[in-house]
Amino acid sequence: MEMITLTFATTAGDYTDDFPPNQPLHAVKTKVMAHLKLDPGQADQFVVTRDGNPLDESKTLAELGLVDNLILTIERHDVVKI
Repeated sequence: MEMITLTFATTAGDYTDDFPPNQPLHAVKTKVMAHLKLDPGQADQFVVTRDGNPLDESKTLAELGLVDNLILTIERHDVVKI
């Protein structure tokens, strides 16, 4: 199976790996967070962005049109207090 090489940039460091294109982005984010020793149980508090735009994490890497050597960012959702 062809794999997609992606780099994830976070405040905890960067992580590059190969991922199956049919894997949902949310599952990839959880794996990356665990590798970077970020609590994957808090994955819903983080968003994956590409060029500053949030990605639909329910879609697969292929559905999102992600290709080799892209850099994605995992960042905390902005918390709005009222």
